[in-house]
Amino acid sequence: MTGFLRRAVSSPATIATYLALVVPFALGWLSTALYSPLALPGYLIYSVGTAIGNAIAPRFEFWVYWVPFLGGCYAIAVAVGAGYEWWREQRAASSGGL
Repeated sequence: MTGFLRRAVSSPATIATYLALVVPFALGWLSTALYSPLALPGYLIYSVGTAIGNAIAPRFEFWVYWVPFLGGCYAIAVAVGAGYEWWREQRAASSGGL
């Protein structure tokens, strides 16, 4: 089981999902000219995290919410990576381990 978790945490699907969530949003945050529709999933995660964080501690600046945003994106990416690794194991088992 630990091998599965290790693969899920560092899976190519995990890394690709994390980059797909963070990079477009970060580029739009740096310069609005670089903001694209690809940033929508990251923007939604940031908005939800900001709303929750603002309800808990309303005096924080918006840049403080980057830490939970990055953690939340990684948690979503690990879930996608775990699903991908589970799918790979099931496919390998059904094809006789090839």
